[in-house]
Amino acid sequence: MSIVRFSFLLCLILAAPAQAEIYKYVDENGQVTFTDVYKKGARRIDLPGAPTPLQAKGKTPRRASYTPSPADFPRIDAGTQKRRDDIRRQVLQDELSSERRNADEARRQMTLGERLRPGERAIDTTYVDRVSKLRTTVQQHDQNVISIQRELANLK
Repeated sequence: MSIVRFSFLLCLILAAPAQAEIYKYVDENGQVTFTDVYKKGARRIDLPGAPTPLQAKGKTPRRASYTPSPADFPRIDAGTQKRRDDIRRQVLQDELSSERRNADEARRQMTLGERLRPGERAIDTTYVDRVSKLRTTVQQHDQNVISIQRELANLK
């Protein structure tokens, strides 16, 4: 009878759910590895139906909520904040004008670079690479102008 009880207990223990965090790691060769040991660069995988680490410890996860600043937290008066905002606006406007100049110069360089040099054809890899780099530079400057304009529009 003791063997039956021992077998029954062993079955219960083995049937208990296991708790482990699972990590997915992709190495430099693209090899995907799933493991329960954290490795730098690995991402934790949340399995459906599995308890979160907080739930496994008997704690309930708290939702993020707005927590007001403590009463003794340093405050900035409106005048100081306005001066800071004005400085930020001026810096962004200076960056915008500089980036526009850089974009104009990049367009000028692209116009010059698109010209075929003596003995060069439009299908040569050197020509294609040069023009591609120049176009990428122009696009980057144009994107920077758009981003700075967006930042300026977001200022109060």
